[in-house]
Amino acid sequence: KERKYIKITIYQADTKDNQPQQNIERYKQALEHLEKDTDLLIFPEMYTTGFTIDTNFAEDMQGESLEFLKQIAKEKDIAVDASILIKEGENYLNRQFFVTKDSVSYYDKAHLFCLSKEPKVVSRGNKPLIVEYKGWRIKLLTCYDLRFPQWARNNFSQEKGYDYDVLIYVASWADDRISHWEMLLPARAIENQAYVLGSNRIGIDKKGYTYKGASIAINYQGDTIVRAKDNSEEIIYATLDKDTLNEYRKKFPVALDWD
Repeated sequence: KERKYIKITIYQADTKDNQPQQNIERYKQALEHLEKDTDLLIFPEMYTTGFTIDTNFAEDMQGESLEFLKQIAKEKDIAVDASILIKEGENYLNRQFFVTKDSVSYYDKAHLFCLSKEPKVVSRGNKPLIVEYKGWRIKLLTCYDLRFPQWARNNFSQEKGYDYDVLIYVASWADDRISHWEMLLPARAIENQAYVLGSNRIGIDKKGYTYKGASIAINYQGDTIVRAKDNSEEIIYATLDKDTLNEYRKKFPVALDWD
């Protein structure tokens, strides 16, 4: 059933690297206080391990990290979005999940970070994913994908309308390039006439990189709806309105001129 509003929740977590048990306990405690009208909950990239290419921490599709997402979705009757390092056959994938009480959908990260060893360990995904949830169309992307506008591109036709209404980025985006995160997220919202949600971690990773977070919800004009405090582990909420999105798209139909 289509909903005019959906309430989204972003958890800006102080992820502890390669400590899945500790991280799951952290999420469990925080989610005891989750606002009950939440529709969609978003965690950062590789939410139980921090960004890692240590294959000792890869899980299969029956692993504890995915099971925990399923448990949350079922118990709270919400959708949950997060990524996990997954082993599938001989391949390792940075797999972003969209989990409801009835379904598990996933997107495998397409752009692997060339300045790290990620491309040597992780296999590249090549299939974009748009899920439908409560009448909203939602596209999933992961961290470094943010730098590639063609991969985020929305499309429009008179027959089918827009490909998606909401674009989600889960990330482990370090402070030394956080200004790019802060600029590119609003750009993706403006150029695609869609809401954009970015969930990033905070803290210090095992290599000494720092993360202030800058998790955010942005509207279709590139304006901030809500942003987490820097360097603060917290849960933020935003209500997305389908009517105002559709009105804006009609009033400013730039999609008719998209290439």
